[in-house]
This record gives sequence, C-alpha cells and structure tokens, in this order.
Amino acid sequence: MADNDANNTAAGATGSPKGGAAQVNPGIEGNASTGQPPVQKDSVANQSDPGVFWDVFWPALILAVFIWMWRTGKIAGIRNYILETKEQLDKCTWPTWNELRQHIVVVLISSFLLAVFTVAADFVVREIVWGALMDSKTVLFNTKDL
Repeated sequence: MADNDANNTAAGATGSPKGGAAQVNPGIEGNASTGQPPVQKDSVANQSDPGVFWDVFWPALILAVFIWMWRTGKIAGIRNYILETKEQLDKCTWPTWNELRQHIVVVLISSFLLAVFTVAADFVVREIVWGALMDSKTVLFNTKDL
C-alpha cells in the first residue's frame, strides 16, 4: 500500500506514470490517455489579436470625422454656437438670492396645496362611487348598518 502511494506521488510529481521525468514539448499538446492525436498550438506570432484592429480603428475613425468636420466648417459652426449662447446668457437677468428663496417658497406652498386638493378630490370621488353607487361601507355612506 505504501509502495502504491509512493508510486502515485512520484508519478504525479514528475508527470510520467513510470516515475521518470516528463518530456515536455511546448508546441504540441495531446492527450495520450484518451488516444487523441496531438494538436499543434499556434505560436504567438501566427495569431492575430482581434483587439488590435479595434484599438486602431476607433481612433482612426474619430480622427477622420474630426478632419471632415474641420474641412466642412462644422467645428467653426459649433464654436460660433457656443460663443453666441454665452453672449445671450450674459444678457439675461438672473434673480437675486432673496428672489430665488421667495420663488422656492411659492413653489413649495403651491405643491402642498395641489397635493391636499388631490387627496380631498380622491376621497370625495371614492365615497360617491363606492358608498352611494355600489352600496359599500364607507365613511360617509354607512348603509349596511341601517
């Protein structure tokens, strides 16, 4: 039993079932135990990396689009648009901090009043539909207890 364990350990450590050193051929990979023929691995020089194409393609496309936009005057048009927008924003009258606070308070109060109205309208419609029309038990129309 100890001899079998020693042989298995030696075989696993060396890679050869006889306990000898395993012979390694880095270019050929095969499975001798299943009888499959060895497969020749492609070397790194023979493989082309698909990522290299895209690494070159996108910068080249961006450069081509930029050159086309430059020659047709689209870059100048974008620059003029930004400058004109800046001029128009400089002409605007902006509210002061006090005016801004007042407007925020008005918006908050208006939103609260709208929410209260929505809840009240929902309550009234629910009472009319469920209580009066469908004879269900509601807060205002308690017809089941009569």
